[in-house]
Amino acid sequence: MSTRVWPVVCVLALVVASDFKFRLRANDQSVAGNADPFVLLEIAVYALVACFLFVKFRPTTRVRRVNVLTFLGFAYAFILAGSALYSPYLSLALVRGAQVLVILALGRSIARHGNLADIHRIAHGFILLITGSVLFGVLVPFPQLRTQAGRFTWLHVHPVQAGEMLAIAVVLLAGYLVATGLDRAGPRWRLPVYLVLLAICGGGLLATKTRGAVIGAIVGVLVLVWTRWRGQRKVEAGVVLSVVLIAIALTSSAAIESFFARGESLDRLASLNSRTDLWGYAFELFPQHPLYGFGLTASRGLFLDSIGLGGGHNALVNLLMDTGILGALTWLALLATILLTTTRLSRSRPGFQVDRGMILALTLAMIANSVFTEGLGAPANVACTWLFVIVAWVNLTVKRAEGERL
Repeated sequence: MSTRVWPVVCVLALVVASDFKFRLRANDQSVAGNADPFVLLEIAVYALVACFLFVKFRPTTRVRRVNVLTFLGFAYAFILAGSALYSPYLSLALVRGAQVLVILALGRSIARHGNLADIHRIAHGFILLITGSVLFGVLVPFPQLRTQAGRFTWLHVHPVQAGEMLAIAVVLLAGYLVATGLDRAGPRWRLPVYLVLLAICGGGLLATKTRGAVIGAIVGVLVLVWTRWRGQRKVEAGVVLSVVLIAIALTSSAAIESFFARGESLDRLASLNSRTDLWGYAFELFPQHPLYGFGLTASRGLFLDSIGLGGGHNALVNLLMDTGILGALTWLALLATILLTTTRLSRSRPGFQVDRGMILALTLAMIANSVFTEGLGAPANVACTWLFVIVAWVNLTVKRAEGERL
């Protein structure tokens, strides 16, 4: 497998294995440790990626100097994996912990052996995967649960997960549109192609009716616009965007209100679909194991037994329950380091401007979405995979900046 292909294939393989659901499965089955053929297939895909990385790059035991960002990436992954050892759902936790280590190894391999062009190939491959998924979902609708009626998805993917993937694709597409004409590595498609793909993914995102993902995508696009121009052009772009947003709000206020209300009662809206009840219960349990948490995946079973919802429905809450203060602080430090390192990147070259803007936009979009879903603070999912791809992206950008400075 050539250097130009392996990062794309490996990343997309992990995304499909983790997030594309080919059957309906009860929530309590996921924590029971019962492995059906699709679970075994998911494990096999991760194992194949791990074997490929080992054979191709032959890792050694020699200790290498790493920067703060890489150290925090290792620390976060090892805390997640280590917390599996004391989880009440040991079988599931051990599998998830091993998957996190595979994602870490993939991200580190991309950072050490890849380049910025590989990152943009991954982004373009992900865009094609998600666009194809939207088209498949339109052409081949699958049966849905009663609680998901009226919300778009594909296969048996939950609309929240579909929305998270679509939000990432929308931010990436918006980044390539905003960066039209600027120098960057990787493939370049014609402007109409990006526009068509954005229309498909944007339409799919709205159709999922996943409010957190939509908010995340909006945050990402706003960051892209803000980082694209400087000085007076930045002010002009901000004014134009403000006018457009005000016009949309005035002319479509009823449609926007209907979208975010989603036909739900005031009580459910006030509790964010029972999220506030879940978070309240989480902070009642938190003092029992504040430092190390209850163990990886514990939040799924604890909340499922008491409230009927699996997972923390918030990345920070999820981490506090699974890994305690130690894991939560490491995760926050990792995100802060990504943002600070990217902000400090030189703006003197257009290539850095594109990567800098897209990294900031994608990271902040996922953080905004993580207020409503646990993906960014949970193992082995699209947000976790992209988090470690972003760590590699930042490291490659810094490496290139330092190389050009020399």
